Amino acid sequence: MRSGQAWVVAVALGAAACGGSGGGGGGGSNSCSPGPSASMSITASGLSPVNVCVQPGGTVTFSNTDQAVHDIEFDSTGCPTVGDIAAGAQMAVTFPTQGNCTFHDGRNASNAAFQGTVAVTAVQVSGGGY
Repeated sequence: MRSGQAWVVAVALGAAACGGSGGGGGGGSNSCSPGPSASMSITASGLSPVNVCVQPGGTVTFSNTDQAVHDIEFDSTGCPTVGDIAAGAQMAVTFPTQGNCTFHDGRNASNAAFQGTVAVTAVQVSGGGY
């Protein structure tokens, strides 16, 4: 494989990890710039932000700033287990492998404001949401 082809494959793999539709943020021009860590807040009205991006092996810290317990349940196989996060508590979760980890709050499962994605990718991807 030539080096130009390898780059295209890497970008395509990153797009698969961060790709998808929806994802909040207005005009659909979200950018996925993976780093070693990211944070998500859980409030009484939902998640902020609803999508984050980390490098493989990266950590996402879920901070429950609400006065109620929230139950983070991943819909995708191969994603870590989180579970209940007490009111006012934080939980740091490591995502070892590349992929898309969609999740919801089990106590608010039908509310879109409590559904999110952790995109685990090694490359930056722009546009289209993730």
